[in-house]
Amino acid sequence: MNSGFLLDSQVLMWINERPSRIGKQAMQLLKFQDLYYSTISIAELGFKSKSGKLAFGQVDVVRWQDSGIGELSFGRSSAIEFASFFSHQVPDPMDRQIMAVARANGLGLITSDRRILSLKFDWVIDATT
Repeated sequence: MNSGFLLDSQVLMWINERPSRIGKQAMQLLKFQDLYYSTISIAELGFKSKSGKLAFGQVDVVRWQDSGIGELSFGRSSAIEFASFFSHQVPDPMDRQIMAVARANGLGLITSDRRILSLKFDWVIDATT
């Protein structure tokens, strides 16, 4: 059983900018479960922001914290879990790192990433449902 949920980077952005993109089932989890973000998401969104793909900054992280979303770092146990996810399944290493943080911390993952969802892990929830 999950002790809460890690939110994937896209879902974190939707919370602040486009909550209507989040499905009813996922929204219920957001309201009634312990929620976390990974420091990997800060790096990923910062990188995408610098390349002009989206607007992201410290104010977004403050909003997450102000809404009670806890922070999790990519530590040793996450690094060990990272090796269990293969690049041919999920090519983006940041996505695999986020998956590893969730699994290392006994959390479910709420994501809209189709590659991750296609793996059919029972601890991964589709953010759009």
